[in-house]
Amino acid sequence: MRAFLIRSVRTASVADLDEPRTSPEDVLVRVAYCGVCGTDLHIFNGEFPVKFPLVPGHEFSGVVEKVGKSVKGLKVGDHVAVDPNISCGSCYYCRKGLRNFCEKWQAIGVTRHGAYAELVSSPATNVYRVPKKAPLERFAFVEPISCILHGMDRASPKRGEKVLVTGLGPIGLLFGQLLKKKGVKLIGADPVRDRLEMAERIGFDSVLDPTEESIDEIVMSSTKGRGVDFVVEASGSTQAAEDAIRLVDKGGKILIFGVAPENASLAVRPFVIYRNEISLIGSFTNPMTFRRAIDVLASGRISVDGLVSKVVSLENVAPAFEEIRQRKGVKYLVKPE
Repeated sequence: MRAFLIRSVRTASVADLDEPRTSPEDVLVRVAYCGVCGTDLHIFNGEFPVKFPLVPGHEFSGVVEKVGKSVKGLKVGDHVAVDPNISCGSCYYCRKGLRNFCEKWQAIGVTRHGAYAELVSSPATNVYRVPKKAPLERFAFVEPISCILHGMDRASPKRGEKVLVTGLGPIGLLFGQLLKKKGVKLIGADPVRDRLEMAERIGFDSVLDPTEESIDEIVMSSTKGRGVDFVVEASGSTQAAEDAIRLVDKGGKILIFGVAPENASLAVRPFVIYRNEISLIGSFTNPMTFRRAIDVLASGRISVDGLVSKVVSLENVAPAFEEIRQRKGVKYLVKPE
């Protein structure tokens, strides 16, 4: 099969690889679409710990090509989305209900070959059928939406709150759509004009470019000098995370969702966290939210179709990475065939 193989930091090519092996409990999926995630770029740039060589890609949909003899409930030809996070079910954290911290955690596209390829093998327990009537392109968004749902579960935004979203890439824009359903007042911040315009179209109450406008002035003027109730940091920027601590109101919450480089650090005054009772909340992957994400997409409650800037072949993944680095477009999808 053909796949986009990262051989070492910033070195990759399209390669011919053997078809993935499958066990009796596995399903072989022919990839239809795979979303390009910021984590993929971090892997390519050597900013996320992985073992090379690696085929990246973890946000994908496809069609069942083969099922293991022990697999029930799935058949060849089913349209599916695949949860890339594989937990053992028996370690200390799995038995506590914290599957995202599994001590034997594996992830398609991170610890094992992923979906920038024609075929992917997955445990059947991670494969979910999706409605055939909807385009498979749409279900390449199940994984990021499932992660967002987990973040929202952890932060519990409330109707009527004032919310700042920093970083209006695909994650920030999807957060915006889901938060609007909660009835919040939304402020969005991003330096890319096209993203600001898209945020306005999907219902953000106000948007700003923090490189040209004072984020402090705009946030404080719209909140009577108090700050917002909730910040979603979706850019991975350490500066944005530090800004969030300054811009959140007393008793407010900050969700650190964007993936910063592993060795990045924040300059934080612990006294401010203590005195203002600020909650700093992390959110990692998507435990027990994948089915809900499929239901959200299938229901039409949010729209992802307008977020896709470009669909690229395996040969054009590296140029797509460069375009994303330059903040061109919003969401790129890889179509292996």
